[in-house]
Amino acid sequence: MYPKNIMEVFASPKNLVKLLKRDLQFNQFCMEEHLKKGDTLVLDSKNEFFYMLESGYLKETYTDILNIQFHLIVKPPHFPIFATTEEEMPESVSLNALTDVRWWKIDFQFFKKVLYSEDPRSYVVLHNLLFVKSRLYELVVKDRMEAADRIYYTLLQLLDISLVTGRNRAEFPRFLDYTLLAELASTSRSYTVTLLGELRDKGILVTNKKPWKLENIAALQALLFKEK
Repeated sequence: MYPKNIMEVFASPKNLVKLLKRDLQFNQFCMEEHLKKGDTLVLDSKNEFFYMLESGYLKETYTDILNIQFHLIVKPPHFPIFATTEEEMPESVSLNALTDVRWWKIDFQFFKKVLYSEDPRSYVVLHNLLFVKSRLYELVVKDRMEAADRIYYTLLQLLDISLVTGRNRAEFPRFLDYTLLAELASTSRSYTVTLLGELRDKGILVTNKKPWKLENIAALQALLFKEK
């Protein structure tokens, strides 16, 4: 067993930059970049860079061989596009900046070289695998749900990046809208609009202006966990 808190500290962007800077070739292979809200970067299986997110939120979209898309939100300290083997790199990945973003663009071979010497216990890789494992579990759970439950579940997931405003209330990030919620929940936008209208009528959700507000977390949980 590995202590999770140690892995989180070791794999944090702040610590990784410190480790990378120990190598004299840091400035040659590492570049800090800024993305504006709305910027999109599309990568393929030939991508040669590792992206380490320092601040901001990304929507990461994978397109599989059947042209089916999977969407997730990535924030620090998690990494977009961290393949543990070269064969794992998907055919197409789109990174869309939901907010202004700051990240380090790092040559992947250089990154591997530093990890070999500075991370003998593979904390960075293990930390990423735990993140991927939890996201895959969530995707499997959602895949078995009906459309309405997928939306309820996704809204509750988003509480992890929302502002708690009361004992039973929260404020969602300003970038959340009908289109993004529909993508995350794998439903149509029109159905999402209709269902959220029902939540508004029940006094559970406020979406007439940004940011959206969840007025009754317990009521939303009850809708998800009610007997089918």
